[in-house]
Amino acid sequence: MLSLEAECRRLRLRAGAELVCRGGSLWLTFEARDQPSPDVMLAPGERYRLHGDADVFIAALHGAGPALCQVEAPPHSRRAGPPWFTWLRGGRAS
Repeated sequence: MLSLEAECRRLRLRAGAELVCRGGSLWLTFEARDQPSPDVMLAPGERYRLHGDADVFIAALHGAGPALCQVEAPPHSRRAGPPWFTWLRGGRAS
């Protein structure tokens, strides 16, 4: 669960991950190869499922107060690989 106020967080998420608004209003935008970067607004109870791997930028909607975002893992994959979600700070995975 992420609590957001004035900051914008960047997450690297795998296809199938879901972002769920648990309070406040969330703004999402994406950085994905060869795809447009849509803006998505989520109200409490709404969710957005990623259709491809992407870097996701998440923030509370400006002027709407704090927001809560839950990140749900995609269905389990049998292939080995990196975790389904990585915090990014300064352009590097931590």
